[in-house]
Amino acid sequence: MTTPLATRLRPRPAPASRARPARRAARAEAVPPPARGATTTDTHSPSETAFEALIADIVQGTFPAGSRLPAERDLAKKLGTSRPTLREALGRLAAWNLIDPRRGSGVVVRDRREWSIEVLPAYLRHGGWMASADISLVHLVEDLLSLRRSLLLESVGLVAKRLPPGGTDAARRQVALAWERRDDPVGFVEADLGVIRELVAAAGFLPAVWLLNRLASVYIDLARVFTGTVSPPADYRESHEAMLTALEKRQPAVAGRVLGRYLERHDQRLLRLLRSE
Repeated sequence: MTTPLATRLRPRPAPASRARPARRAARAEAVPPPARGATTTDTHSPSETAFEALIADIVQGTFPAGSRLPAERDLAKKLGTSRPTLREALGRLAAWNLIDPRRGSGVVVRDRREWSIEVLPAYLRHGGWMASADISLVHLVEDLLSLRRSLLLESVGLVAKRLPPGGTDAARRQVALAWERRDDPVGFVEADLGVIRELVAAAGFLPAVWLLNRLASVYIDLARVFTGTVSPPADYRESHEAMLTALEKRQPAVAGRVLGRYLERHDQRLLRLLRSE
């Protein structure tokens, strides 16, 4: 039986009588386990542990925008880690635009409008929406799905006139691979993202390839958050094969309609699940 999504994403409050390490353990328990086949090599590294504790405090509002993090020595002691390990975690937070190290002023938490897209899985994983009065889980996921639809449909329209003969061959192999991995959320997402990436690569749209490369890690991490929530629609392979056939015939409007209808069905299934909880 699948655990309700909102329940799996909701952070578990720690009893007031427990010490801070117990609070961090409770947060770790709230993180859904990776899907089968997911890579967990760095999951339990000291840097990753410190990073997860800090990003949880930031997205949950323990350290709100404009506030300063504790001094490095105090923060390392609080997290039970070394200062070099802490600096590594802070470097990752800075790369995602969550913090702004200022010489002479310490490390300041940045406004969420300045954060990078890479923070999204952690924002969901640690229940960041619960600390925001102006956002809900459903609306956040709905916005994400709308952004994905726009990106994929625009990519299909761009490649239609630039695909060389055989330009859909690699994409067809990715469709078959994704369908084979339909019971593995992470494996499916990896292969499914490869469909559009192979198309834009075949068409020579390097900026689109680079953008998809940047977003790939975000969607794969999200697949770990949503593990077991919803499987691909039964017509996944049929719809994508029809879309690719339309592109081969230089029919971008048909390809866009086929892909758009598939994405709409998939997204509505997920949103209905969220709204029912």
